[in-house]
Amino acid sequence: MRLRPTSCFLIAALAIAADVSAQIVPGWNTKQFSLERIDADRVRLMREVEIEGEAGSPNAGQKFFADDLQMNTRTGELIATGNVVFSTPTARISSDSVVFNTKTRQGTFTNASGIASLGERGQENRSMFGSLEPDVYFYGSQIEKIGPDKYRITKGGFTTCVQPTPRWEIVSGNATVNLDDYVILRNAVIHVKDVPVFYLPLLYYPIQEDDRATGFLLPQYGSSLAMGSSISNAFFWAINRSQDATFFHDWMFSRGSGLGTEYRYMLGPQAQGNLRYYWLDEKEAIINGNRRDARRSTKIEGGLSQNLPFGLSARARVDYFSNVTVHQTYNHDFNLATNSNRTIDGGVSGSWRNLSVNAQYRRNETFYNGEDSLISGNAPGFTASMSGVRLGPLPLFATVNAEAARVLYIENFGEQSFDSGLNKVDITPSLRAPLSTLPFLQVNATVTYRSTYYSESLDEDLRTQIEEPITRNYGDMRVDVVGPVLSRVFNPQNAIADRMKHVIEPSFSVQRRTAIANQDRIPTRASGYDRVVGDTTQFNYGLTNRLLVRRDTPGEPQSGSPRELLSVSLRQSYYTDENASKFDNSYTYGFNNRNPNAFSPIAVTARATPTDPVAIDYRLEYDPVPLNDNSPRLLGMGLNGTLRSENADVTAGWTRQAYASIDRRNDANNFIQSTANLRFVGSKYGGNVTYNYDIARSTLVNQRYVVFYNAQCCGVSFEFQSFNYPQDASRFYLPRDRRFNMSFTLAGVGSFSNFFGAFGGGTY
Repeated sequence: MRLRPTSCFLIAALAIAADVSAQIVPGWNTKQFSLERIDADRVRLMREVEIEGEAGSPNAGQKFFADDLQMNTRTGELIATGNVVFSTPTARISSDSVVFNTKTRQGTFTNASGIASLGERGQENRSMFGSLEPDVYFYGSQIEKIGPDKYRITKGGFTTCVQPTPRWEIVSGNATVNLDDYVILRNAVIHVKDVPVFYLPLLYYPIQEDDRATGFLLPQYGSSLAMGSSISNAFFWAINRSQDATFFHDWMFSRGSGLGTEYRYMLGPQAQGNLRYYWLDEKEAIINGNRRDARRSTKIEGGLSQNLPFGLSARARVDYFSNVTVHQTYNHDFNLATNSNRTIDGGVSGSWRNLSVNAQYRRNETFYNGEDSLISGNAPGFTASMSGVRLGPLPLFATVNAEAARVLYIENFGEQSFDSGLNKVDITPSLRAPLSTLPFLQVNATVTYRSTYYSESLDEDLRTQIEEPITRNYGDMRVDVVGPVLSRVFNPQNAIADRMKHVIEPSFSVQRRTAIANQDRIPTRASGYDRVVGDTTQFNYGLTNRLLVRRDTPGEPQSGSPRELLSVSLRQSYYTDENASKFDNSYTYGFNNRNPNAFSPIAVTARATPTDPVAIDYRLEYDPVPLNDNSPRLLGMGLNGTLRSENADVTAGWTRQAYASIDRRNDANNFIQSTANLRFVGSKYGGNVTYNYDIARSTLVNQRYVVFYNAQCCGVSFEFQSFNYPQDASRFYLPRDRRFNMSFTLAGVGSFSNFFGAFGGGTY
């Protein structure tokens, strides 16, 4: 279609008018259908108006779109109505109208909504929510721009879930948004799928770019028989890129409240640490029909590792609680809930060529019940070792081990305390000579002399410990033989392997300890595992079978590398003095509990790895020569399996032990335990399942279920746990309990585990 001359003239006139109008708005390039000069300072632009700040001017990067716009070129005041859009490099606001000052760059938008970019924020955490959007969307009946990137919202809300139907949003009567920093909301209500979930009188929501923003974390709701209903809150403080702190508050509606804090730092791979402190104030309550008095308790735990000059490194660990009952009552982790040890441990160590030194302080207290306990450890202790020093051209290698310590051993029974601790100095020089250079046969001979000084000894009654020093001296000669090793290679060419190797490895050793003149007067309590029976010859013999496989699979990085498919070992010892069998710590289940016997148990250990993600371990100790009919033949056994894959981490085990533990205060056990952490669709949903079953009592002691679902912009987690401890075991202070916890997660604001480990089973 051709245009008429009059039409061409009209279009040309309008284009000239638009170009002329750009000259009368200093600092702005404008486009519009028509314009009108109201007076010397004011101009009106109409119909499809667009103005953009000129490059190099203070308004560079700002744009306005509207149906009608009036601007005062002297004061910079701008009034726009009808389909108003205001955009900057980081934000875009749409509204019905706006009053704006282009010089102060502040103004008020009516019936407005906006979207702002958070840059690269959230990009590293996309796996948590599937496809986290790095934007924030906000709206309100009125939005005021009160700073370069700061807005005040009235009767509106915001969300970082920018999609046609947001999965969550937070609405409030008044909010302040500071881009790349924070959002503060008053009288805020969190909506998930348009359903009100939480009301908060004040909410601080961080939206910083570095993903380590100071602010309040979302509350966590819980309920249990022991602590009643509870709300857990936390505030995260991002001190800097290397340090942060979290402050906890737990409010138990009918039990009391708790306050805690955690500080963490990481200055390097070997310069990091953390410290957690918690204070609990409990009210008087009735639990499981039993009255519980009001009480206050504290818990401190943490650790650090730090490199020091001169090749030294420091480490420390603390796990302290003032009340063992509180410690076991509230913990969600089964191992911690059944643990009754509090420990303070620290030391400095270093290594230079053949010399290594270690200075340590360790104090461990094990509670038998609420009042009785045993304190053990070194306070302090020092060890030094010079190893592998070759003596001239001879095939002789010298080693010297030295130890000095204040050994702790204090038994507390109510108000009574019995201190069997002492000072100990131990020096052990030894010589080792390799007697075979054959690849299929290893023979090593070792000669050791050991001298140990104790500041205390046993009295003539061999029971009472007195402050009279004693020294123990003895010699130890040992020959170890491994082999001859026999092997054979097969080429099965099956689904398991292309090549297979079977290795048979026998082993034998003979050890002779000289007589110890004052053996009966050596203090045994503080010696612990260092109990030696002199004038004894010990024979150790065993056989190991290994099956190695190799399979070439194109495209796999470990293809062609040998893998141990199966390993089975049998081992036993014979002692010329049957008392030595009680204190051989190489046999786990019978140590210090089994009656004296010339023969040790038969130990069987096996490990199978059918595939790379699966590993199975088995251990058994069997007594072939019990002393009487009441002595058990099966001393103990353990079966454990693990599965590691992209979607699952599974461990399961069975433990059976005929004898009690060393302190003889726990009954023999027969347990099955299993834990499974499951993750699907890039950790979009999954959970944790944990079981602990007491076969001896036919009781499901602990069951725990954690499930989580992470949508595009939000997530939810639920936890259910039940305890059913044995009623006749004095170490369990919480016979029964059922627990439920619930937590929400919003994009950009992580959830947290409360101080006692709710949701701690691999939720994220």
